[in-house]
Amino acid sequence: MALTESNGSLPRPGASPAGLAASSRQALTRLPKIHAETSETANLACFLRSAVTAGAVLILLGALALILAGGAGIQQEFAWSVLVLIGVAAMLRSYVKSTAQAFDRAPLRQSAGDLRVILFYAGFAWGSGAFLLLGNNPVPITGLCFAVLPGVFLLPLLKDRAACLAFIAPVTGLAAIAIILEPWGDAPVALAMLLMVQGAIAGGLYLSGRPCDSLPARL
Repeated sequence: MALTESNGSLPRPGASPAGLAASSRQALTRLPKIHAETSETANLACFLRSAVTAGAVLILLGALALILAGGAGIQQEFAWSVLVLIGVAAMLRSYVKSTAQAFDRAPLRQSAGDLRVILFYAGFAWGSGAFLLLGNNPVPITGLCFAVLPGVFLLPLLKDRAACLAFIAPVTGLAAIAIILEPWGDAPVALAMLLMVQGAIAGGLYLSGRPCDSLPARL
């Protein structure tokens, strides 16, 4: 009868203790998977929401860099600003797109992957300022702050190891190339400090245990 048949997931009334125990064990074994799926969804949503704050931070730091860096002409400053603003606009678009996905994990994963790619571009855009914005032979501390501070501010906002590394890597690479080719004053010292500080940030990412770091790779 329809009213007395079990759907396979719940024990039938009057089921034996052994059957009840088996059903309870099956339910308990599913709890870690359910918890992992819920945590993944929440972490992905948190990461995608952080795109708005991260974009605002890049705009504020960019404005500060334009004021303090010097050594560049209006055309170079405008070109760098456009490159950075394209990255910020793409980050905001990624957030708007993710808001329509509610808590469906598959689209959220796709959006998170897209946001990491956008942050990789944003890192290249920011790092290009080592050539476009800083000019020849900038004050070393100014150049180092330009390369290091964005990653320092974005790390606690994004809470995603892959995203932070995607941004930091191109910034570090372009800044290192600028130090060597421009060249900056005290280039060996500036290069060593840059690599040491950015390496410490990258190492801290691997040791920090950020929530999004341990997301399962597949369903």
